[in-house]
Amino acid sequence: MNNNYIPLNIDLLKDFLDEVLLESNIEIFVSQSTGSTNDDAKNFLSKQSAPLSIHTSEQQIAAKGRNGKKWISPKGKNIYLSIGWLSNLKYSQLDGLSLAIGTILASSLNKFTQNKVGIKWPNDLLIEKKKISGILIETIDLNNQVGVVIGIGINVHMSKEEGKEIDQSWIALDEITDSINNRNEIIGDIVNKVFQLTSIFTNEGFKAYKLDYESLDLLIGKRCSINIEGIDKTIEVLGVNDKGEMLVKEGSEYLTLRYGEVSIREL
Repeated sequence: MNNNYIPLNIDLLKDFLDEVLLESNIEIFVSQSTGSTNDDAKNFLSKQSAPLSIHTSEQQIAAKGRNGKKWISPKGKNIYLSIGWLSNLKYSQLDGLSLAIGTILASSLNKFTQNKVGIKWPNDLLIEKKKISGILIETIDLNNQVGVVIGIGINVHMSKEEGKEIDQSWIALDEITDSINNRNEIIGDIVNKVFQLTSIFTNEGFKAYKLDYESLDLLIGKRCSINIEGIDKTIEVLGVNDKGEMLVKEGSEYLTLRYGEVSIREL
């Protein structure tokens, strides 16, 4: 591991966590290598007592991105973070959670990037059309309680050589900041915001984040190509509704799109 980079460390991470979060007895796990931090968080949820747990690792060796894409994971270079949340929500109340997480994640990264990060619906964060971060949310049923795993990947120190197998344009945080970033600080800021979200989203849902999301939306007003069940359509993006569904116009027809059902790219 490059000695110029500050390693992940529980004590260092705690220095960036809000006092109220530390008092909630949040459990923090930092490993040198793991198959998948999302799997680690899922497996721990049945034993978890605090509302949140943090699972992060210097390297993931068996993780997958959205749609099963290969996850490139150079050791000690990026953020591989999963947050286990023992929620009080029903599955029907989770609409828009991915977009709400994307909104607070962009807000956090914009503190380090002079507001260069935007969101490509539903869960990719981009700078200059290059991906810097992605989100993968999973749920499990825990004795009539919904366990939520919020998986976040962020390119931080990764070099072009290390990321050469990535099949889309990407950028690392260090490329656009004046100094080498401390991943413990970034994780701490994200977890603090997620802790706040657990209360706000539970009470108000995505509506509480909709205006902020719209200010970060990279597709609104753009012509895009979408693929639904193998059928390509050209549409104009109008925005999102209170559930986080995308509102689009195809000719004179208005459509509502749910993430998971559609892929989209800007024309």
